[in-house]
Amino acid sequence: MAISLQVGIAGGSTFSALFILAYCRLPFYLFEIIWQLSCFILSSIFNQRTLRFTPVLYHDLSYLPHPLLTKLVEAEQAPQLIRCVLDACAIAPGQRRAGKIALIRLQVTELEAMIKQRQFRQLIELQGQWLPGVKSASSILLAFRDIARYLQAANTAMTAFHSLQHIKQAKQALDELKIYLLGDVSPLAQATKTTIPTWEIIIIQLRTEIQSISNKELPNPFRAGEPLTPEQGQEVFRGRKQLIKQIESLLVDPNQSVSIALLGPRRCGKTSLLNMLPAMLPDAVCVFFDLQDNPINSANAFFQALAQRAQEQAHRDRRLELPPLPEGDPFEAARRWLEMLDQLAGERRILICIDEFERLEDLFRGERKELLTLMGLFRATIQHRRRVRLLISGVAPFDELDNLWSDHFINLREIRMNNLAETTALMLLTRPIEDFPEQAIPLPVAKAIFTRTGGQPYLIQLYGSLLIQYLNEIKEKKARIIDLEPVEERVLEQATYYFRNTIQVAPSATKEVLEMLAMGESVDMDKYTRRWLKRRCLLTDDDKLLIPVLGTWINEFW
Repeated sequence: MAISLQVGIAGGSTFSALFILAYCRLPFYLFEIIWQLSCFILSSIFNQRTLRFTPVLYHDLSYLPHPLLTKLVEAEQAPQLIRCVLDACAIAPGQRRAGKIALIRLQVTELEAMIKQRQFRQLIELQGQWLPGVKSASSILLAFRDIARYLQAANTAMTAFHSLQHIKQAKQALDELKIYLLGDVSPLAQATKTTIPTWEIIIIQLRTEIQSISNKELPNPFRAGEPLTPEQGQEVFRGRKQLIKQIESLLVDPNQSVSIALLGPRRCGKTSLLNMLPAMLPDAVCVFFDLQDNPINSANAFFQALAQRAQEQAHRDRRLELPPLPEGDPFEAARRWLEMLDQLAGERRILICIDEFERLEDLFRGERKELLTLMGLFRATIQHRRRVRLLISGVAPFDELDNLWSDHFINLREIRMNNLAETTALMLLTRPIEDFPEQAIPLPVAKAIFTRTGGQPYLIQLYGSLLIQYLNEIKEKKARIIDLEPVEERVLEQATYYFRNTIQVAPSATKEVLEMLAMGESVDMDKYTRRWLKRRCLLTDDDKLLIPVLGTWINEFW
């Protein structure tokens, strides 16, 4: 009996060993090791390309790793053959890790080559032979992409000052990434860590090149024509702290279902303020959706675009993963999505900011039922969501719009944005940044600019930018009143769109009043015209044109 048991155990062990040998194909593996080593020796010593002979191309059931496979892949120069090998590695169980590591090394090599050649545009897209593109990229590659964005901005900036600001941001982002990579033991982190010195060298080179130009010029920190952001222009974002406090006070109590309408004339800085909210409201998740920058033609497209922007911005600003829009009827899907956001938020608040909200009527032109359904969804959000709030931004107050808006946007608090106060505007012009040269824009020159612009934020920035540009052209370090004449000629040209739009959107009777005010005439206007002009920050308390340079444009070009 004991002998039979021993025979049984021996037979079972033998069978198990043979099964393992057969399952793992160990006899083949021993041959494959010799074959793989031979390929490597021919490649490394005799400089022969032997990747096409690698066993993984001929044996896709190999369960044990082939040595030095990644070295052979790195030595090969034929992309098509490399792809065949990587595809084969993805199938063969024992070679999957080697294939992934080989791909990572190819991506890192390509990444480093691009930065050495300053191919910032390609880096921003993460497109190349081996880089995966933005949608499929890992968080580490996306971090390098952000650094490339700053460097590309430095390359294309109109002034040396702005270029240096972008380079500073690139250096900060690289330092943060370097610290993060120290604690990440993943193969991608370990591989990309080797590229850090190359990025540092390129940043130093760019800074040196641009600094040599900057030393000969006045710094030009003013930004006109594009909204300010925390990364680009926060130093010249002035006079809006009180508005931020108002918004924060309305959002702070989760038991209040209050939403906000941010109203103000065009180019007064509404979009800039919305861009600054993530930095100024650190405990809120701010989602910015501009209807002008997101062309859409249906309710489904609107909600899909809104959900996508929300996911991108929440991940970028708060490292928070928001759910995608559910499938199904667009409005029912949007209702469930907003409900999920409300449950997800926890102690946070999610602020959905819709800029240029008046364009919603154009989106649903001819589809009144859909527009009413959307307004009903907004109303339900305002009334019943405690952690998800709406902020809509636009020009026209609700009493100038269809009753549809005031009927649905109940419990909505209006916050109005006006022109900059004189003290704020003067400080912005004379001291836009800490190290701005004293007396570069003397106080009398700044006061003259304020008088011509009425404190209109876009025009203040435009005058400042063009004045510094003009001084650098004529190689002067201090502005004079007489310098404003050639600068204003450029202002009239570059602000044409703003001036024309200001006139075009005015009602017919108001256009006539503006033309008379531009000629310096006294006008007897009705209360509706006066209210329209005051709300657009175009009229003084004594019924004069608040922005004289607008009057000059009307007289010369309208």
